[in-house]
Amino acid sequence: MKDNLKEKTAKGVEWGFIDNLAGTGILAIVNLILARILSPAEFGIVGMTSIFITLSTSLVDSGFTGALTRKKEVSEKDLNTVFYFNLFTSACLYAVLYAAAPTIARFFGQPVLEDVVRILGLSLIITALSIVQKVILVRKIDFRTQAVVSVISAVASGIAGIWMALAGYGVWSLVTMQLLRLALTTVLLWLFSRWIPSFMFSSASFREMFSFGGRLLLTAIISTLWSEIYSFIIGKVYTPSVLGQYSRADKFRNLVTSNVSIVMQRVTYPVLSSIRDQKQRQSRAYRKIIRTTVMISFTAVLGLAAISESFVLTLVGDQWIPAIKYLRILCLSGLFMPLMICSANILNANGRSDTTLYLEITKTALAAIPVLAGIFFNLEALLWATVAVSAVSYLIYAAAVAGSVDYPVQRQLCDILPFFLVSAAMAAIVYCFSWLPLPQWLILIIQLSAGAAVTVLSYELVYRNEEYRDVKSALMKLLKHSSESHEA
Repeated sequence: MKDNLKEKTAKGVEWGFIDNLAGTGILAIVNLILARILSPAEFGIVGMTSIFITLSTSLVDSGFTGALTRKKEVSEKDLNTVFYFNLFTSACLYAVLYAAAPTIARFFGQPVLEDVVRILGLSLIITALSIVQKVILVRKIDFRTQAVVSVISAVASGIAGIWMALAGYGVWSLVTMQLLRLALTTVLLWLFSRWIPSFMFSSASFREMFSFGGRLLLTAIISTLWSEIYSFIIGKVYTPSVLGQYSRADKFRNLVTSNVSIVMQRVTYPVLSSIRDQKQRQSRAYRKIIRTTVMISFTAVLGLAAISESFVLTLVGDQWIPAIKYLRILCLSGLFMPLMICSANILNANGRSDTTLYLEITKTALAAIPVLAGIFFNLEALLWATVAVSAVSYLIYAAAVAGSVDYPVQRQLCDILPFFLVSAAMAAIVYCFSWLPLPQWLILIIQLSAGAAVTVLSYELVYRNEEYRDVKSALMKLLKHSSESHEA
């Protein structure tokens, strides 16, 4: 049983990373191409809608994804109840967004936002149609299918977006790409999950799941406000171009932090939930998750900070130079994001969604400090304040975890520190190469090579640990499988 769980988790993590690296990796490449065609202001326009679309998406889900995933046994009534509730909620929220679009456009002083909000709002209904189908695959820890869906939808929507940008459609190329990707994802999830809703709705099932999912909903709303409030303030106080520069830096940072966090959350949540009655085993599993997460995320985030100049200039060009300094600071605050998500993961798995709600409220309240810094000083002051607030927020999360499982804060920090030191040393060495009098693309290649070499040598010769051996073994198996498939 233990070995089977470990094997399922390992396969889930492997395919989860493939899903994110393939799907979001393709989208990242597409966005890099679009960043060379479109202006920062056009990206800023779409960024202004982010808080409204993301917040509405959280309301559509209403915490039922977490509730369905956590349940040991899920009935047809449960699935149908969630499906129809999500669909009804999405239709109501779209009507609200449609009516509010002129007000949003006037608030930001951008008339084009009226149509952008109304078109992008359709994503709520499209997303609602696929939530249950995706949960079914998550419960099976079937991330292979999700990876296939991500790749197909990313490639098709990316091609459409690039074609529209080259044809001069501007901001509408970004809008169309986003909607098309969601639509294709929904269609493919229906095909692969093979679940078709039937006409049933259970009030009892709704009440049961909402008692848990309702707190997750409030947590998601507050988390969205925390993550999107900065774009909202920047869009209002500054210009679309400045918001575009910030959004580009934030997307680069999120390529690392969000991908690692999403994979570990999607894969480990059902695993941690399944062993929530075995506290010692769960504590050991969570400790391993934390150590694996920081080993991967710290290496990538601090490495990205070190190569930010050559990375930005090589990939998107000189028009994005202001994004370089934003990216360096954002990477520092990004160190704590995967840790907080992992902390919320274990608390939710143990049924403590009330605690995660209080934590999100606290974190969001602290976000007032960076917001005020951005309003009264400048954007850099906002970003540095975010670093400080993120560090304090993580310590609060770590204390909550210590109260839920046998994993004291001091031990958590001791587990994290060696990985931070290895990553920081690597980043310092890599940064030194940015002074070379060479073309930026060549500096980037040198920095990436040096970073990979220093990291591998550090874990092979200096700080040997089980997590590194597990990741190395998984990568070797993946490469071997890929090689065998290619030869066949």
